[in-house]
Amino acid sequence: MDEGMSFGVFSMPEYRPELNWNLAHHQMTDLAVLAEKLGFEEYWVGEHHTQGHESSPMPELQLACMAQATDTIRLGTGTLNLPYDFQDPFHVAERMAFLDQLADGRINFGYGAGALPADMEMFNVGEDGKNKMWEAIDVIETYLEAEEPTAFDGEFYQYDERAIQVPPYQGEDRPTALAGLSSLSSFTNAVKDGHRPLCISFAPLESGNNPAAVGLTDIADELDRTAEEVGRDPHEVRDEWTVVREVFVADSKEEAYEEIREGAEEYYDYLFGLGDGGLINLVAHEPDWAWGEEVTLEWMIENLPFIMGSPEECIAQIRQLREELGHFGRLVINHHDWGIPEYRWRQSYERFAEEVMPAFQEHKRPREVYRNEVPGYAERVPKASPDVFALGRSADATPADDD
Repeated sequence: MDEGMSFGVFSMPEYRPELNWNLAHHQMTDLAVLAEKLGFEEYWVGEHHTQGHESSPMPELQLACMAQATDTIRLGTGTLNLPYDFQDPFHVAERMAFLDQLADGRINFGYGAGALPADMEMFNVGEDGKNKMWEAIDVIETYLEAEEPTAFDGEFYQYDERAIQVPPYQGEDRPTALAGLSSLSSFTNAVKDGHRPLCISFAPLESGNNPAAVGLTDIADELDRTAEEVGRDPHEVRDEWTVVREVFVADSKEEAYEEIREGAEEYYDYLFGLGDGGLINLVAHEPDWAWGEEVTLEWMIENLPFIMGSPEECIAQIRQLREELGHFGRLVINHHDWGIPEYRWRQSYERFAEEVMPAFQEHKRPREVYRNEVPGYAERVPKASPDVFALGRSADATPADDD
């Protein structure tokens, strides 16, 4: 029997610049409503300010809209980028506490150091960005918990005695989360300080020979090592470990590949071209690999890996990922545009909830003893698939062939 797992959705959000962004933000709220109905337990929204592709400069406002439209799903900032020069951490504490009140205690407090190079340049993030983030978290936690006016005297932030007027709805056990991108230190400190560890969607399964890459297997080892070091139960830490993956459900892996291929390649062209193109170093197995050459969409589908194909194939892929990593308690779907009609994304989520989630949530289906009593019933097992990459290359050129 598969160990229990919870599921969520993450939106950067990422919409192509020629689309109706006003409509897209309303559709994001609609997706949160659908996710709640389907049994997803959380929805995360990112923060981005530049590049004309990622459209949420203040995720708290998007989450406030979602909170008004939903009842039970938890809502998280994924993440608030704390080193940006406009992010006064006292005000962040004030905003998040108020948002937690509006959502009746359904907020996950997610923090990060930023990722988009243009964002980081515009908001003056220097080499001390990580240290600034850690101190900002201290400020936020101090004022979320302070019952009376309190002073703070740090390296980057100093406040005379002050207090936030509206406290968070949740008490000291409110969930906090920390995203890691380019080093293991965020995961080390997440375990030490009691934050949920969050992984980015394009963290590869393994880092290969590239010292700049942080693979999921590296993270798993670091979570276990740090938990043992600080006296925490490694299984409990892994239960909070949130792995974000690309997910798309269709009738087969081949069909899913053909449906997402064009939009996914366009998206990763954008992503790996940001700044100086350095983000590819977080994915590649060798330090000199390039997008469209050694790293192609086909390579990423297998090496990140993507979760895609029929429901049976998706179940098998999640199980295989768990075999490689050991237990992790939370899987979050990275929501995209990718030029696919909105109704197809809804269908993918519906099939995932109907046919994939129950394999990891026994409480959502009959007891096994009764399933075994149904005449002719047997759990469907994924069939061997043809080589999707051979099919893709025979029909269309890869990015490398276009050069």
